[in-house]
Amino acid sequence: MNKMNIQAKAIDSKETYQLIIHTARRLFMELGYRAVSTRQIAQICGVTQPAIYHHFKNKQTLYIEVMKQALHQTELDLNAFLSEFTTFQERLTQIALYMTEHFEMDLAQMFHDISHELHPTEQQHLYQSWSNSFLTPFEKMINDGVSTGEIKKPALMNTNTTELAFLILNIIKSILEPENTTRLSTEERQLKAEEKAKLMVEIFINGIRA
Repeated sequence: MNKMNIQAKAIDSKETYQLIIHTARRLFMELGYRAVSTRQIAQICGVTQPAIYHHFKNKQTLYIEVMKQALHQTELDLNAFLSEFTTFQERLTQIALYMTEHFEMDLAQMFHDISHELHPTEQQHLYQSWSNSFLTPFEKMINDGVSTGEIKKPALMNTNTTELAFLILNIIKSILEPENTTRLSTEERQLKAEEKAKLMVEIFINGIRA
């Protein structure tokens, strides 16, 4: 086999790997770990089950890799917002908009699957990845907001930075309702996402008191 054929085979293998990851992620997010089979993933990808097992030892190994990639991308994206924007309100608005527009991961489903389907060691690794991807950027955003005087110190509200980060995450999660926007056009979904994100930030920062 010449060098060109070897390179083409490597590219094809890499493309198949990413196709499997992309398809598995969509199915795991939509249906949950237990409801998805490698046979189903293979059929949608247009490959054989042995092709999946060439890249991944089993379904659990595939699921772990899907979660790692998804969480790592989220970490990169959220930290990019922290670098690009400086005020607490700008950062919160952009992150809320990003998650409302693009984020399909069902966190409740994810935590259920991790807790019930994975070995404790893998559970710990993924929980740490989740913390790095979600919790740490939110904690930094809060701490920076406190240091600039934009928001109160958590202690003055009888809470702490981590609890406040969880609260903000839960508020954002409450506005993620993709099932209500599936019939809208891309432009309509984007407009709705912007409206929901701005409303959430407005209420969170200024409240609803007259």
